[in-house]
Amino acid sequence: MLSLSPITTQWDWLFLLYATIGSIVGGVVIGLFIYLCIRYRRRKEEEIKLGKIPPERGNIRVVYILTFIVTGILFTITLGTMQTVNLIEKPPEGTLVIEVYAYQWGWKFIYPNGKQLVGEVRVPKNEVVIFKVTSEDVFHNFGLIEFKVKADAIKGRVNTIWIKPYQTGEYSIQCFELCGVGHSWMKGKLLVMEPSEFMRWYGE
Repeated sequence: MLSLSPITTQWDWLFLLYATIGSIVGGVVIGLFIYLCIRYRRRKEEEIKLGKIPPERGNIRVVYILTFIVTGILFTITLGTMQTVNLIEKPPEGTLVIEVYAYQWGWKFIYPNGKQLVGEVRVPKNEVVIFKVTSEDVFHNFGLIEFKVKADAIKGRVNTIWIKPYQTGEYSIQCFELCGVGHSWMKGKLLVMEPSEFMRWYGE
């Protein structure tokens, strides 16, 4: 599956990191559990002494090794998460900035040249687009589903998200904050266009 933007690429990498580490750890734990259940199963001739662990079941070196492994895992996933958050929160400069106004129950988009659209927004392919998101009434949430980014739309406050779309096409906009009886229908369209086509439209 082709990635749609730098952020989706980062999300996919982070998901793969978590899934890989989780699968390895899960496989080791389950395998070790099965092995120990078989290895130390009770035999008829054995006598169990309550409150005392056989010495062969304890090894301080194993504790040190496991502590080192767990620390390494936590450090790796924390670093990956921080890189993803840093990418999302720091958009590149010198880009197209579009103001997004949420209202019950729709979306209004205002471009730097004053052009306005309701219910759909058009952006050029392979260019960074910054969305400045706010609300005209209650809380909303501006979500670009396929691009895996969203931002709260709050009256009196501006939140920022950005994308750099790699593929032309039509994508979904959805409100992810329960905002009233029309919440389910508070949708929109993101149209990614070729740069030359976008500039012709933008200049009209």
